[in-house]
Parts: sequence; C-alpha cells; structure tokens
Amino acid sequence: MAWGILTEKFTFRTHKDIHNRWETASHRLTGFTQDMISVPYDGTIREFDLHYRNLWKWATDLLRDPQLFPHMVFDVQRFSKFDGKTFVTFVDEPYTAEAFWNVQSQLPEGAKPLAFVLYADKTKLSSFGTTRGYPVVARLANLPTDIRNGQGMGGGYVVGWLPIVKDEKDHAGKPSWVNFKNAVWHEVFLKILSPLASKSSTGQWFECLDSIQHWFFPSILILSADYEVQCVMSLTRGIKSLWPCPVCLVPHDDLLDALKTYPRRTSDQSQNILQVARGKQTAEERDDTLKQYGLRDVQNAFWIVALTCVHYALLWDRLHFNGGLYRNHLWAELQRLITSLGRASVAQMDHNYEVFPRWRNLKHMVIYAAHTIVTEDECPISYLLLRCIRLFLEVDLYAALEVHTADTIRAGRHAVQAFSTYLQQYIAKTADMSDKNWNFPKLHMSVHIFDNIEAKGATRNYNTKPNKKMHGSLKDSYQMRTNFRNVAPQILRINHWQVVAESICRNISNFDEYQLCDADNVLDEDNFVLGSRQAPQTFESVENTHGHDSAFTNFPIQVPLPGGKRVQLKANDKITECRFLKVNYESLVDWRQHTDFLHCNPKFFGAPRFDCVFVQTTNKIIFSRLLFVFECTLEDTALSLALIHPFDAPTGVCIRKDKHLSIFRVRARPHAQAEFFFAFLVPDGSNDYLVVDTVDTYMFLHVKALHLVRV
Repeated sequence: MAWGILTEKFTFRTHKDIHNRWETASHRLTGFTQDMISVPYDGTIREFDLHYRNLWKWATDLLRDPQLFPHMVFDVQRFSKFDGKTFVTFVDEPYTAEAFWNVQSQLPEGAKPLAFVLYADKTKLSSFGTTRGYPVVARLANLPTDIRNGQGMGGGYVVGWLPIVKDEKDHAGKPSWVNFKNAVWHEVFLKILSPLASKSSTGQWFECLDSIQHWFFPSILILSADYEVQCVMSLTRGIKSLWPCPVCLVPHDDLLDALKTYPRRTSDQSQNILQVARGKQTAEERDDTLKQYGLRDVQNAFWIVALTCVHYALLWDRLHFNGGLYRNHLWAELQRLITSLGRASVAQMDHNYEVFPRWRNLKHMVIYAAHTIVTEDECPISYLLLRCIRLFLEVDLYAALEVHTADTIRAGRHAVQAFSTYLQQYIAKTADMSDKNWNFPKLHMSVHIFDNIEAKGATRNYNTKPNKKMHGSLKDSYQMRTNFRNVAPQILRINHWQVVAESICRNISNFDEYQLCDADNVLDEDNFVLGSRQAPQTFESVENTHGHDSAFTNFPIQVPLPGGKRVQLKANDKITECRFLKVNYESLVDWRQHTDFLHCNPKFFGAPRFDCVFVQTTNKIIFSRLLFVFECTLEDTALSLALIHPFDAPTGVCIRKDKHLSIFRVRARPHAQAEFFFAFLVPDGSNDYLVVDTVDTYMFLHVKALHLVRV
C-alpha cells in the first residue's frame, strides 16, 4: 500500500474559521438530518422535531472503513472446542447464535445479513433533571463485541434524538393520551427505520473494501432497552396490563413463577390482532380486543423492516436485573431484616464489610458479610432470603459468561428455577409479615435469559450498559457546549464533530504506525512478569527484617535447576524483592489469554496487600497467599521464586451452611511453591478462609469445578 502526503496550509483567525473548518470536515461521515413529524390527537395536529442519521448511509461508512471491514462477519459461524473428550459447541457473538442463522437461512443464495443493534432511552441532561434527552444508539452486530461495545470507531453511534412528549393537564393519564405518546414514538422511529425498509425485502448491493459486490439484507437483530422502553417498542401495555411481558404471553398473576413457559409473542400475531381490533365497530370493542393481548392501538414502526420480529429482538438486560431486582428488592429486603435483628447485628454487618481486603472489582460480598449474622437456627426467614440472594448471584454469574456451552446454559436454567423456587418459599413464609409485592415483570424476564443467549449469544451483546455510558458525553456537551436553549441541534453537532475527530485521529495514528512498521516490536509472551523491584539484599537481611514471621525462618532454600540439580541458597546470596506480578493465563470462560495483576506489598497505598493465587501442585490445585516474591541468579541461571502460604489443610465435613450458600472453605497450612493464578479469600476465623467466587465469571467457574472435586 502506497501512502501519499498531501499538504495544505490554513490559518485560524476567529472562532468562525474553526467552526467552518469543522463543518467542512464533518462531511467525511454521515451527519444528522432534521425533520418534522405530524401526529393527530383530539382533532388537532401536533408537530415534533426529529434529528437522525440515515441508518443505511451510516452502515456504509463502517463498511468502507479499512480498519473495521476486516473484522466484519457476514456469514453465520459454528465453533467447537475440544475439551479432552469431545468437541463442545459454544456461542458468544451474535453471528454464532440461532437468530443470525435463522435470518441468513431465509435469504437468497449469496446474500448476507447486515444486523443492526438499536438502543433508546431517556437521560437527564441537567443536574436537576428539568432538561432531558432521548438518544438512539446504533451498533452493527457483524462486528465482534470487543469493537462493537468499545469506544471510538466501530462502537456505538448516536443515530437519532427523539422528541419527548410533555404531559398536559387536560389529557395526562387518559388511555388516548398514552396511545398518542406511543404513536409519536413510532412515527419518529418510522423515519429512522425507513432507509432500511425496502432494502430489508429486496436487499442492496454494495461494493466493500474487498472490491466485491455484496448483497446485503438489513434487519434489526437486537433491541437493547430497559423494561419501560421495551413496552414502548413492542407497544404492550406495561406492568399493569393482563399480559405485561413484551416477549411472551404470561398472565399478570404468574410473573413470579419461572417454572412455567408461555407462548411467545410474534410481530405477525400482533399485526393480525391489531387488524382484527380495528375492524370492530366501536372504540370500546377495539380496546377490549387489544386488552386481551396487552397491546395498544398503534401501528408498530418495526413492522416495516423485513426479517425482524420486534418481540424476538427484545432481550433480558443484565444491567437492570442487577440494579433493579437486586438493589431495589433483594438487598433492600435483607437490610430490613438485619435491621430488625437489632443495632448489634447492623454494626456487625458494617464491620464485616469494613474488614474486607481492598481488592479491585470486589463486589457482591453480601453472602460473606452476612453468613455469621443470619443463621438458620436464630433467624430462618432471613437465612432463606440469604439463600435466595446466593442463587440470584449464581443466575447473574451464569448470565454474565462471555462464552456459553450447552453445559453452562443447562446449569444457568437450573439456577433460574432454583432461585424462583426458593424465592416463592420466602414470599409464602413472609406473606403475613409483609405486604411487599414480588409479582413484577423484571423478575419474570429472568425466564428468558438463556433462551436469549441461545438466540443472540452472550448477554454482553445486548446489555444496555455500554449504551448508557454514552449518556455521559451527551451531558457534558449540554453543560459545556450549549446555550441551554434548543439544545438538540447543538449537542448532536458536537457529537458528530467528535465522531469525525475520532476518525481523523485514528487515520493519523495508523499513518504513524505505518511509518514505524520497520521498528522492532517485541511482544512479551512470558507467562508472568515481575515488577516493582526493590534494592538488592541478602537472604540474611530478609530473614532479619521478617523475624516476627515464622514463615521466614530458615529462609534460604534448595532450588532445583534445569537438569535436576539442586542448589542451596546461602545466607549471603543476593536477591531482589519484587512486589508486583503480572500473570498471563488461559481463562476457563472463553479459553483466551487473560492477564491479572498481583501484589505482594507490605505497604500498597498505605495498607498491606498480599494477593492470593491458585497453585498447581503435583496432583491438585490449591489456594495460597503470596508472602514474598523475588529474583536471584544461581550458576548463571536467572530464577523467579515465591514464598507462599498454602490453604490446603483438611477442613473436615462440609457444614450445612456452606452447602446452602455454596461457600468453598479452605484452611491454612505451611509453605509450598508452584505456579500462580489469581484468587480472592476472605478470613473466617483464625485459620479458615472463604473463597469469594462472585468476583468474576472465571472465579465462579473455577470454584464450581473445585466443589465437584471436593464432593
């Protein structure tokens, strides 16, 4: 590839010069169009402004991008991994799952799916929430998740800004007014989706960077939204309707039961019901017909896009499952029960949280903080709720896996059913003590978690979290770059300039990398790298410094060298202490190389930090804590060694509480030495430690496997 350098001189004298230059550069990529829609209500025509990008032109910007196109996948893929016994099929990306397969199987030979992911939600722009915005974000499911959910080119793009219909005192709360607001939403989305409508039926030829004409059929594969917006997208009547789920026809009174399945909604069914309802003679008859299915008397905008079922595109959202169900219900209920136990229990709970080690990504510690306070004998109701919370965490961790096999999906379904069963027991036993209503849609949506995974891949493909993160830059633009009047055009102009600036900066960076392509790029492929080296010292000085610690008694050791020879380290041999360890390892979750950063530091940001590791011994894996990591040179051989404190002493018979709460207990023993992997341990007495498996999906799967070995 040949590169040419073009030079152009220009001078900025005024703010207008800068503004004009940005406007000129903004034509590099598809910008926003302003339009107006008209919707009738109560004999009058209401008009609303709309700002949107042409979705097809936006997609072709990505198809033309030389950095993104090589990563795009236009054909469904099936992957398997050999587990030592057989080949195991797995799903992760949308193009490895059923829905992508179903779309491509309906296309003519040689045609390619172009799969869109759309998100919409309101956000507060001003500090007091008086000014709000309603962005629409688009992504391409043909790109891998690391790019699609990342920041910058190939990630999320704001492609629309919806009007927010303000309530009017004379109409607010009326069914006709609610239908009107939904009609406005879908009339606006009709404009946004219109560039895809005909192309989704007949396809569109487009020449990509490979100089091949591809026949693309666009479809809306994923709609990422919270429950409230899902109801607007599907035009279902929400939480108070007879059929509140936007995905299936579950009766309102059965939302709590995850053991039953119900017929799924389809776009064809909803269209037929609306057609039948509109054939009725009176408005009352029409509304009664629609009520029987929880639908609204509004034409759905997504029906114009072929190969798209709005109900099938709506998916369970992990962000709101955690934030809504856990924080607002399970955690709030546990707080209430612990408070009822008295001030001493509350103080003990606070203390248990305070003494947790200060590790990064430490979350969902409630089981380890509460298990000594909430016991089965003294407070059985609270203990039952704690078991529910543990099962909730298991559901969440199975759902969070980046790669799924038939085994993890089966285990996840079992966890959902167990959580539902125990929660129903808790609700039944507290019915006379509490008037709390647990029958709400966000709890029911967990029924669909693993159906969604089989259909669309891992939950991170449709999690609203990456999209909500984009609200921050929009709020910053509102606060710092607008005059607080008619803000939508101002915010979107800045947003578009940011996208263009990102494109320009990346091109400059790519050019710089090309210019330096002959430079040596040495990749670190070692399993581990030591860092934070201290001044060299002798073994004797180390032993004297740690004289209070029995682990350092007789510190000089025998070291096996390559070839089987063993060398005795002497008291006056020099070593270099290392207080940081970077470890590369193969994850059990996605089988890729991951990196962890471990510390073995007596004063890390003012507090001791001695991380824990997995150690592979001759016949098993054990937990240990790093005590001292060092480097030395013996007979011209550079060695990296560690003194560790193993936790493999017998723990006896597994107690009932540990079984109920899936606690993996380990016990301290003398020293050992082996390879390093990452772990979290929480003290539970003088010698016992509890393994925190809720830190991430890797720890969760690893401890699950250890549970099976121990049994």
